[in-house]
Amino acid sequence: MKYQRGGAAAISVLTEERRFGGSLEDLDAVRAHVSIPILRKDFIVDEYQIWEARAHGADLVLLIVAALEEDTLSAFLELAESLGMNALVEAHTSEEISIAQRVGAKIIGINVRNLKTLEVKNAHYAELASDLPESVIKVAESGVSGLSDVQNYAQAGADVVLIGETLVKSGDPEKTVREFSAVPHL
Repeated sequence: MKYQRGGAAAISVLTEERRFGGSLEDLDAVRAHVSIPILRKDFIVDEYQIWEARAHGADLVLLIVAALEEDTLSAFLELAESLGMNALVEAHTSEEISIAQRVGAKIIGINVRNLKTLEVKNAHYAELASDLPESVIKVAESGVSGLSDVQNYAQAGADVVLIGETLVKSGDPEKTVREFSAVPHL
């Protein structure tokens, strides 16, 4: 797979069907061709989806703080870990970052896309990044249209950048991943 050859640390596979046209078959197809970790990117609202993700070869699941009650988030995180998986716990506000910390998230992402309006505000990552503890893996999600965005996220403290649309639209995703992966401090 081109992303893996380019140096991607993991691959995000969209499995949400109704809005985004993804599927578990897409996850199966990616798993058959790569050895790096795979994130099941979906609106996880039922524990069955976590079992399902594992059965289809995912190494991580996306858990969105805004979509889950705190006790459910905690239970889902524990389930993922018991299945040998990690969870990318996505936050959009300082309060959601606090919740992610309380439930013991080891990987916390800040999504700069407003889920209600779909507006992207890249500066949102830098505004919230100081709320992230040093002990977690810090992920900048959305809003990457070029190398300068990756550099800005890295300078704001991101350990990892989740890139979707830019890679899909890239004429040479392997080269694009290689360029983005070479950014210092990522």
